[in-house]
Amino acid sequence: MSCKQAEDKAQKPVYIDLETYFKSEAERLNKKKSLVNKTIRQNGTTESKNKIEIDWLNELSLFISSDINKPAWKDSYKITQNTVQSSYYAKDPNLRTREIQVNKDQKGNFKRIFIKNINKNYLYESTEVLVYIPDSIYSIEKKQNVILLGKNSLFIEAEIIK
Repeated sequence: MSCKQAEDKAQKPVYIDLETYFKSEAERLNKKKSLVNKTIRQNGTTESKNKIEIDWLNELSLFISSDINKPAWKDSYKITQNTVQSSYYAKDPNLRTREIQVNKDQKGNFKRIFIKNINKNYLYESTEVLVYIPDSIYSIEKKQNVILLGKNSLFIEAEIIK
């Protein structure tokens, strides 16, 4: 086996490669100049905007940062799979990304991606639930509880319209 082959094999993702997928989605949506109808609810206040332009790399950054393919996490997730769904569950409760569910159609194209992230320490607790349905909608739900600052909740739902 050549060094190049060993390198390629070592760098092959162990789990679903969300970072590459969402970066390519961001690039594709930016090229299409896709617009969104977006609703944001924060601590009881709601704001809606229609046909807005998005910096997709920034907009999908929470999805991108939920990638679980760090070399140190090689054996950190339990995988369950069938023909249309793959699920990844953190074995260690200290890992930020706790759960990923990916639904695909019969051709292997992504239909829906669900991600649950949790950060917890003695001063701070944060939960994120991310859902992405290609060329349709995405949502981001964040709940935070910070000692001394209190609770904060944010829910973003956006319909991709073009």
